[in-house]
Amino acid sequence: MRALGQGGLSHYWHKITDKTFTGVYNVNAFDLAMMIPYFIVLFMLALYGLHRYVLLYNYFVYRRNIPPAPQPVENWPKVTIQLPIFNERYVIERLVDAVAQFDYPRELLDIQVLDDSTDETREVARACVERHAIQGLPISYIHRSNREGFKAGALENGLKTAQGEFVAIFDADFIPQADFLRRTVPYFLDPRDPGQDWDGADALDVSQQRLFPANSRGDHSA
Repeated sequence: MRALGQGGLSHYWHKITDKTFTGVYNVNAFDLAMMIPYFIVLFMLALYGLHRYVLLYNYFVYRRNIPPAPQPVENWPKVTIQLPIFNERYVIERLVDAVAQFDYPRELLDIQVLDDSTDETREVARACVERHAIQGLPISYIHRSNREGFKAGALENGLKTAQGEFVAIFDADFIPQADFLRRTVPYFLDPRDPGQDWDGADALDVSQQRLFPANSRGDHSA
């Protein structure tokens, strides 16, 4: 057995050190130009594969970290809903119609359609907002003549007139469920005093502790 092992090692060592084809091929600049990017991309893909293993590990570690059910809410806070759009005429009405169906007190809603469009989306969005406003929905149409900051700039501009204690943002291609606010808002309220908001950094910290584990389970509602 020992002789067989030594013979196998000797065979492979001979193949590695064999000089028979020495000088037949020499690396040139073109080969390096092809090989270096190839191995860089290969290395990046390998890192991405390792990242997937990290996600799998985190899932098994935190799979039992389920947030407790929030306490019943006595006083629901006012919520500003921002809907940023840009040249999305075919989906804006669908989004506004979905938000209009929210199971939440209307007097506690502040809906903003933030439109930076440069095409006929402006007329479609404005008509949609006016139609729902006539029906009693607290909704406003805000259009900017410039796209400074793009959608982030539109959101910042909308915050200048926002009335809500909380802000919910929905992109034009997302259709929220009617009970979205009912299921989400309670996690941002102070459990020590149901129905009251928590000022300061503690509110965000506790909300993150409660909501992020839910996201790690794949519960992506927004």
